[in-house]
Amino acid sequence: MIEMKAGKENDYVFNFTLSKYVGLYQVLHPNTKTLFGYNMYHIVIVFFGLLTLSVCLLFPIGLYHLMNDVTAFILYIGCIDNFVFSCCKVINILYYIEDIWKCIDVTGFGFMKYKHYDVNVFKKWRRLCVQITYICSSLTFFALICWNSSPLILNNTKIRIRNLDGSYNTYRLNVFNVYIMASEETYNEHFYVYFFIETIIGICFTYFTVIFDIFMITMCFALTCQLETVCHAIQSLGYGRAMDRRSSTNGLTTSEKKRKVNDDLKQILSDHKNILTKMNDYYKIVRTITLSQIFVAASSHVFIWFIAAMSFDEGDTRDSILSIKLFIVLPVFTFQLYVTCVLFGTINEKKDAIIFALYSSNWMDMNMESRKLIVCAMNMNNANQLKLKFTDTKIVNLEMFSHTMRLCYSIFSMLINHNKSKHK
Repeated sequence: MIEMKAGKENDYVFNFTLSKYVGLYQVLHPNTKTLFGYNMYHIVIVFFGLLTLSVCLLFPIGLYHLMNDVTAFILYIGCIDNFVFSCCKVINILYYIEDIWKCIDVTGFGFMKYKHYDVNVFKKWRRLCVQITYICSSLTFFALICWNSSPLILNNTKIRIRNLDGSYNTYRLNVFNVYIMASEETYNEHFYVYFFIETIIGICFTYFTVIFDIFMITMCFALTCQLETVCHAIQSLGYGRAMDRRSSTNGLTTSEKKRKVNDDLKQILSDHKNILTKMNDYYKIVRTITLSQIFVAASSHVFIWFIAAMSFDEGDTRDSILSIKLFIVLPVFTFQLYVTCVLFGTINEKKDAIIFALYSSNWMDMNMESRKLIVCAMNMNNANQLKLKFTDTKIVNLEMFSHTMRLCYSIFSMLINHNKSKHK
């Protein structure tokens, strides 16, 4: 289990500074302060999660009344998708909280028992993990600041909403301009009440998104790091330089060194098995949410492109402002989609690389027991086809990212052509 001590932060592929700042560490840690026997952070998250879902229940009413306003209709669908999905993300974390805490110890350098792994591999992946989690959270919080501050900066901007009966209502620009059953006089008079509600929803959406993404990115980097570390150790197994670096092998006979290599191989393969066990547990936790995230991020791309195309085509200032706001949040969805596909694809590559690593070891000079272990390890790895997949043939990797972006463009083109033909 993770128990961070002073000066030990660098022993984990985990951004402790950021995780403590956003509250992820407190959410996960079983010893966080409790209220009525429950983690205080869990209580706060459940409260604001229910608040967000309650507001989202009003959105279907808005969809019905906005059927004549294509831009507002598409925006509402995007808001419903992302707000509800962000709640699903944080619910997933709370539901599997005990399993996550057991699983997350794979982030530690001391997770594996073999004592001669290359620490430089660990440092490399830890540095990348910290950088990527900072980028991810910075993009999301920057978008939040821009969206929440836009009504205050553009305080004279009005939004025209076309109602179901064809009439128009004019509202002040708000964070999301969610449709609530209120006349424009009531809405504009109590603007700051609606602004406060939408600001809270925006903060909840951002927070729920960030803590799940940090957790997902951290675990992917940790598994990748540990798998690559094992591959490096196996590749050098049995070679003179690797043996010479270890003082414990000095003075041993050839047969004794071979037995030592055999013991090392057993320990490394045991570590590899433990990593795959954690990997399997992790996939059980995030599989549904991660696959859904790819769909939600892809659909958000289509919505943003479509709204932007509509605004530029019609030359509407209102839609132009909305398009700018959407393009600010677009990098968040792109980054989510790209990082998700790349990280899970990298895990697949590192997992499959164990076969090449076993071939690259000095197996010719090992004893028969070690050779049998290597053959057995190869067969077991070939039999273990643990990968994150949409279907039996569609694996989550970089290829899926490019395929998804092409599909988004195709859907976007179809929507634009349909809208043009409808107005001819």
